[in-house]
Amino acid sequence: MKERLSPFQASILMYLTQSGVTLFSLPRFVAEAFGTNGWIGLIIVYFIVNINLVLIWLVYKVSKGKSMLEIIDIFPKWMTLPFNLIIAGVWMLLGVMIMVKFCMILKVLFYNNVSLIYLLTMVYILTYLLLKKDLYQIAKSTVVLFYFTIWTVFLLAFHLPEFSFIRLTPFIFKGDTDMLTGGISIYTALLGYELSILYIHMIEKKQLKSIIAGNTITSIIYLGVTFVSFGFFSFDQLLKEMYPVVTLLGYISFPVLERVENFTFTIFGLKVLMTTVMYLWGTKELVQYQFKRIKPNFLVIGILIIGFTVSFIPKVIKDVDYWITYISYAATVIAFLLPILLLLTILSSKILKWKAANE
Repeated sequence: MKERLSPFQASILMYLTQSGVTLFSLPRFVAEAFGTNGWIGLIIVYFIVNINLVLIWLVYKVSKGKSMLEIIDIFPKWMTLPFNLIIAGVWMLLGVMIMVKFCMILKVLFYNNVSLIYLLTMVYILTYLLLKKDLYQIAKSTVVLFYFTIWTVFLLAFHLPEFSFIRLTPFIFKGDTDMLTGGISIYTALLGYELSILYIHMIEKKQLKSIIAGNTITSIIYLGVTFVSFGFFSFDQLLKEMYPVVTLLGYISFPVLERVENFTFTIFGLKVLMTTVMYLWGTKELVQYQFKRIKPNFLVIGILIIGFTVSFIPKVIKDVDYWITYISYAATVIAFLLPILLLLTILSSKILKWKAANE
């Protein structure tokens, strides 16, 4: 019998999967999308994500604890093949591009003389070591990483002396806003939660509370960072800052540590690593379902080789941003449609069984 995830492990796994590289630009995205006091818009996005999580939980409850792969097992493999490969492809590309963007930013800001291929090679080695393990072992690793990285949130306290409520302005959602397109972009910053549809059945109890708790942790951190940014920068400054969070970190100094942003940014790479690992884990699970004869280790190596090759197609950060934007849109569609399709599958199956029993 496989070991099951505790509610705490599931929540931390959810949080670290969601914590992507978008955080560094998030305050600017929020300002562009929602305008003045746009941080309030994050609360709306949080509740929309929770609605999606309830749909995922309903799949678990209506199916009486079955996994997604058990639910679709009623279809022949030739029917599920394109369905699974499309989802696996989107998840793999998103996980890979998130890490590529982080490595590119790391190189541009801090390690100009280090080749991108070296940074990516180290990342893929670490990813391989984690992907070799089962989900329970990965979840245990995330708990360690959580305690190792969560302290970075408290660095926001160093900006409170410079924080001014006057910079927030009394206006809400004013300015040159783009709430629809911008709101979708903000929503994609919380992606990663949709992977819970593959492991919600592995959580031993309080499944819904666990995944919502994970999303709540991420949302509180995002809200805190964005709120401080709106009170630290003027609104116009915030619109012009490419990476407001990196700039925030640059204002912190310790007697024993000269460049706090360098150290903190590198630590944050552990969170980005877990996001990539979980997306590639989801890819592995879907592909393994379709091709059960392939040994898991060979499958992991194959996915990583493809991911490593794709990593070098975009040449600059702007190209990576385009990739992430459109792949995130596809992942958002999958996040909403997948639980709905699974619910329809379960209900259709129950109706057919009921009809067969009454004939």
